[in-house]
Amino acid sequence: MRNRFAALTLVLLSALAPIRAQMVEESLPRDPGPLDFIHGDSYEQWILQSLAGDALVGLGSGGQAVPRLATSWKIQKDGAITFTLRDDARFTDGSLVTPEDVLWTFTEISRDPKASPTKRAILEGVVVRLQEDRVWIRSPKPPGRLLLELARVPVTQKGHPERGSGPFLYQKEPAAWTFLRREHFLKPRIDGIRFRLLPDPATVLQATQKGWLTVGVPPARPLAPPATHRVVIQPMNAQLVVWSHTGMGALQLLERWRQDAFPPGLLGQNAKPSRGLWPESLGFEPQAIDTEAPPPKPPARLKLLYASGEAFTENLLLALRERARKDGFDLQLVPLEQAILVDRLRKGDFELACSVVVFEPHPWAVLEYMEPKGPMNVTGWRDPQLAALAAGLRLPGDFAWRDLQSLWAKHPAALPLLDFQSLVWVDKRLTVEPSILGLYLGTPGAAGWRWNR
Repeated sequence: MRNRFAALTLVLLSALAPIRAQMVEESLPRDPGPLDFIHGDSYEQWILQSLAGDALVGLGSGGQAVPRLATSWKIQKDGAITFTLRDDARFTDGSLVTPEDVLWTFTEISRDPKASPTKRAILEGVVVRLQEDRVWIRSPKPPGRLLLELARVPVTQKGHPERGSGPFLYQKEPAAWTFLRREHFLKPRIDGIRFRLLPDPATVLQATQKGWLTVGVPPARPLAPPATHRVVIQPMNAQLVVWSHTGMGALQLLERWRQDAFPPGLLGQNAKPSRGLWPESLGFEPQAIDTEAPPPKPPARLKLLYASGEAFTENLLLALRERARKDGFDLQLVPLEQAILVDRLRKGDFELACSVVVFEPHPWAVLEYMEPKGPMNVTGWRDPQLAALAAGLRLPGDFAWRDLQSLWAKHPAALPLLDFQSLVWVDKRLTVEPSILGLYLGTPGAAGWRWNR
């Protein structure tokens, strides 16, 4: 059945060849659901939002804050930030983006318990007010951290959570997600992007090799791109992470297994085993679990939940299961649909759970593991020393970061297994804007791409 589906998909894609010079052809591994700037929270949803929406600030190729909806901002002595909005930003119905839209977006995210957990955590404790024609925001977080995190909160039109002001107009087609160029302050230079749902990596590979996809993710194994494409490699702050509700004993086993569980041929150029607890790409030195006493031995049978439909992740976990068997442990792998997995994580209903995490390009991103309402604190982790240490995190590189990591190392709730990098094949006729956030999530993102005519 899968081969038949793949063949039918390729037949449909072949019809795109005559127009591929105008539209960038891409694929998504899973259905992102409807565009929703309030509730949408999957990685695929973030891609849609980055194309169709604008946040107050963007993140440049190096991870620094750059103007987006706000042309400028000023940090006050009390830590509040005032933002001056552009006067040429418009929603897709032609309405100007106003400070009232910013206020409504932030208020709705904070008010709605079903809103994006990532955005709710960013806005935890935030106060938003309007000062004449400016937006005034104050947060318990250091203003430098809040400024960077606000890049993950696109502004939607008041009363219309599906409507953004981004460089591309979103149109849902029966078998595709299409984004068409708009008149926009980023001045996009490509006509648009069309995404097809291709959950099978073999189909993605074949479609890219035949030139039916402008951008395609190659398999993990080393493979030369087709003559029409080139390789683009982007270091990313992305890891395959396992959370544990069974105690640190299971994490200590995983810490040992990750050293030799994954054959190099399986990892290819896309990943390498993690060495510590937090991403080295964010400036953290490798730190092992550091307990004062050996934790209780975990049960011989461990159940691990993960998102189904990702062949690469499934193969990695199969290799991990085989490594566990060598030590006498039965690692039972339980695939779940992405939405169900997210729900189980939110409820803490799991023994072990695995997911790919893409961190923001600043060290404060790891606090999402530790803060009481952090989107990655799915086990209820807490420590009385956290508040005092977090208060000292004013700048990247502060000595307090080392103390914070040492605190986490004494009783962590999660362990990274692999560090990822982004390796994609891109049509040689297309110039893209790589960044540490990938091709889409930075600024200008896809709006900065251009065809080499």
